[in-house]
Amino acid sequence: MAKKNDSGHWLNGTGEAVPQKYVPMIDRKRDGMVERLMKQAEALSEKLSAFRETIDTEVGKFLGEAAKQHNLVLNEGGNYWFTGFSGDIRLEIKVGKLIDFDERLKFAKQKIDDCIERWSEGANDKLKLVVFDAFKTDAKGRLDTKRILGLRKLEIKDAVWEEAMELIGKAITITGTKTYVNFHRRDEHGEWKGVCLDMARA
Repeated sequence: MAKKNDSGHWLNGTGEAVPQKYVPMIDRKRDGMVERLMKQAEALSEKLSAFRETIDTEVGKFLGEAAKQHNLVLNEGGNYWFTGFSGDIRLEIKVGKLIDFDERLKFAKQKIDDCIERWSEGANDKLKLVVFDAFKTDAKGRLDTKRILGLRKLEIKDAVWEEAMELIGKAITITGTKTYVNFHRRDEHGEWKGVCLDMARA
């Protein structure tokens, strides 16, 4: 329920006290709906967090036993696929690298701008758009690493452009890793279908 003061008045978003009798019924119903769903969401979030810990514990234990059986020392990280005996269920553990760029990316951008300026008269507008989009940041000011790295796949024969692509390669820094866990089940047609644990994709 909405926050209340000692007198039982409802507190709105700015902290102002509103006697309950003056709170419209539709606002009360909305508040109740959000409160009920929020409690369920928080409960599910806690279960997902606990489930993730269970996955890490069980997978780690299994890998330790498997490594011991082959007289090996378990290496941290890496990608793993675990398939059930009947071949119809699979657990996938993927470790992705978190990529960032150092100051050399700005130097590479300068060289790219020089190229675009030199080619301005005959430059392909689509190429300009590709370069512009590659260095466009999101709402949080972050660059799209895939788009920037995608520039290196363009086959452009120009010494300055090639220097810029080399700088991009040298600017890459690994800031950490992120582990992704996915479950799949094979359907009657033999296709692998993911078990959705993401409400945005449900």
